[in-house]
Amino acid sequence: MRPSEGRLIVPATYDVVVVGGGPAGAATALRLASTGRSVALLERSHFDRPRVGETLAPAVRPLLHDLGVWDRFCALRSLPSWGTRSIWDEPDPAEHSHLASGYASGWHVDRRAFDRMLADAAAEAGADVLLGIGLVDCRYDDAAWNVVCSGEHRLAARLVVDATGRSAVLGRSLGARRLAFDRLVGITAYWQGVNVTDEQYLLVESAADGWWYTAPLPGDAMVGMLMTDADLCRRDGLTGAEAWHNRLQATTATAERVGPRSPTSALRVHPAASQRTIRQDDVRPWIAVGDAALSVDPVSGSGVPRALRTADAAAETLAGLLDRPGEAATLIARYESARDSECTTYLIDRARYYSAVRRYPTPFWNRRQKQLVGN
Repeated sequence: MRPSEGRLIVPATYDVVVVGGGPAGAATALRLASTGRSVALLERSHFDRPRVGETLAPAVRPLLHDLGVWDRFCALRSLPSWGTRSIWDEPDPAEHSHLASGYASGWHVDRRAFDRMLADAAAEAGADVLLGIGLVDCRYDDAAWNVVCSGEHRLAARLVVDATGRSAVLGRSLGARRLAFDRLVGITAYWQGVNVTDEQYLLVESAADGWWYTAPLPGDAMVGMLMTDADLCRRDGLTGAEAWHNRLQATTATAERVGPRSPTSALRVHPAASQRTIRQDDVRPWIAVGDAALSVDPVSGSGVPRALRTADAAAETLAGLLDRPGEAATLIARYESARDSECTTYLIDRARYYSAVRRYPTPFWNRRQKQLVGN
């Protein structure tokens, strides 16, 4: 079965409707469909636009095996990532090899192809994957969710899942609030025609305004991203090509890696703030998964593995809600408590990453040092 290109598949009543077809949403739909649940997965795109998060840590391998998609992943022919080079508080690069992970390498992937692969696997497991379909409205009436989608499609479901990423569109429409821990954004560009034979590693470099990330991509390409705070981005006009390029040239290893070539794409700004979605005593049967539940800083390198692990926990909780609706309050509270604990652990780790940099007395770094003191 292949995803439907905007065509509503009958029946329009499901056990679960998952809104958002990224890794967390697709993995949740895949797990549920594999156990015979009726699932609809809504994805507003056709996987036709660039997606960030192109480097996967070695820890993703057992998660993909567990999902049953390892062979599909191998067919994508992603580039191996042999390790990380970082210039953080010291001017000399530190190197970390993935060989010590037990999985030999991580991977540099085309995220559009990766996300589409997971959606295809969900479809073949039995989920109705609806592409080009966005959420318009979602209401809970008479023990069922009424989901209104773009194109005047209407679905009914016993449970709904917010997998809309950092925007948490569904959760916020239901009254949840986002607790933001910073204002991080990533300003991204791509280069084509890059010989990446000797570039199969992730490079991270701190700078006065934030930090840089560069990595090779399949198809002789490279991605570069300046991570900074949204207000600093606006203040210094960092979405302008000249200002962004000047910041790039002020780096050492990043500028050397990219060389004098100009990006072959326009700059794009991606939200990257750390935040937790709080449901505020809402006992209706819905949950958030992946970035919609907890968004993390890319410096942690845990985005996709975290999304897949959360999808596992979400699918278990959803199955419990379907089988034991009388225990809904307990099951939801347990799921949210686990996400709260995950958030606390993450914030401690995040503080540890940023506390290591002391050489820049600038707003970006001062804010993070104050957060560390506050904690």
